[in-house]
Amino acid sequence: MNEEYLTLFVYVLSIFIATGTLGVLFHTYLMHRVKALLFWSAAWVFFILMQVAFYTGNKEGVALFYSFFSGTLIYGVLVYLKEYGDIKTSIRPELIGVIPPIFALYGIFLAHLGLPYELSSIEVPFVVLSGIFFLFSGFVFLEIGKKKKSSLHLGILTIAFGIFVLLYPVRLSFPHLSFVWIFLGTALSVGMALFMINLVTSREFLFFEEPVELKVVLEPGAELITPEDYEQIKETLKDYPVLAFVRSLNVPKKWKVYYLSTEEREGRISPTNLAYMAQMTSEYFREARGKGHKGVVVIDCLEYLAMYNGFESIVKFLAALKDFAVINNGVLLGVIDEDAWSKRQLAILRRIFS
Repeated sequence: MNEEYLTLFVYVLSIFIATGTLGVLFHTYLMHRVKALLFWSAAWVFFILMQVAFYTGNKEGVALFYSFFSGTLIYGVLVYLKEYGDIKTSIRPELIGVIPPIFALYGIFLAHLGLPYELSSIEVPFVVLSGIFFLFSGFVFLEIGKKKKSSLHLGILTIAFGIFVLLYPVRLSFPHLSFVWIFLGTALSVGMALFMINLVTSREFLFFEEPVELKVVLEPGAELITPEDYEQIKETLKDYPVLAFVRSLNVPKKWKVYYLSTEEREGRISPTNLAYMAQMTSEYFREARGKGHKGVVVIDCLEYLAMYNGFESIVKFLAALKDFAVINNGVLLGVIDEDAWSKRQLAILRRIFS
């Protein structure tokens, strides 16, 4: 009887943590509109439903909700990978094609083991297939972790959870260890939930982690500034969470800085990845407005960007960034060396930043 109550407590705890995770994910989605968060929120809804089905002995529900849990999780992971395209990864979506043969080989292996629960049981094939997708999601999280460390532990736990799910028919073959399986599964799912919360509340998602006391006196909109003005801006806003795309290493510690370089290292962005910079700028301005602040974005290397992308592309890029600034009552600052531009180019840039 005590074990029955303890089992119920573990299920309730798992559902409670999952519900909290769902709340954090959906709230963060509403704040920042990162599409992946919407799918991850749905994934935890299906996890909760799966836990209820498992506890009530509804095998069809277990199969259905396990499948939806893994499906929405991996879909969100791939959406996140696509949106943050500056992440260089060896994981290729086409590798999903290896899943059917792996699934078949695993079924044959189980049959030769002679376990009482094989892939012929009603829910087992769907649960095992879900485990494969969890594994795939975990490896993608690991790749993302090379650039964004907050997803590294999430990737490890997701892989461990995938292995745990893959062993579902083995676990069913040892019912006397049911409480051990329940406890282990709950520990893994709670760990995934906590590390996912850590990911979506980290600096990869949030720019304004701490309360901001400094007020920005700059007028909303876009402005070209000289290198001399830039040095003054760095001193004036040294304690403000400015988003900066730079080539100079001499920037305030409080700034959220991305160094533009063709070298692949943490905190560095390829100068050709304008889409990634535009997305981050948009999210930064939205978050600043949502928290009642005036977002400030600095680009100190317009000449460098033009060299890699061409002038026309840079003009479109800057025009989009100015729109983000105006819509969200933010400030876009472009540091410029006038001697590096032709008169025509300089006139166009001034028109954009007017």
